[in-house]
Amino acid sequence: MASLYIAATDGEALIDRDAFVSELKRRGIGISVHFIPLHLHPFYQKKFGYKPGDFPRRKLNISTPSLYPSFPTMSGVEVEAVITAVSEVAQAFSRKS
Repeated sequence: MASLYIAATDGEALIDRDAFVSELKRRGIGISVHFIPLHLHPFYQKKFGYKPGDFPRRKLNISTPSLYPSFPTMSGVEVEAVITAVSEVAQAFSRKS
């Protein structure tokens, strides 16, 4: 079974979502936008009347990217490559660096 790992920033990044995705793809790391908050999913909006803004303190949003090179047979080298690429992009575009 594959896992889905969310890549979110703390608001201090100097890079937007699209540039973050591009930077990781340039490094050979697959990343996409998969996450839809439950209250924005059409089923829950119809059934419960949820709408954007109902949960303003949520941490993730519809534009939060997720890493998808995650699968049970990943080698340690592959895992380290993903960690390294994400770390490099995060450090390169951090206000704190």
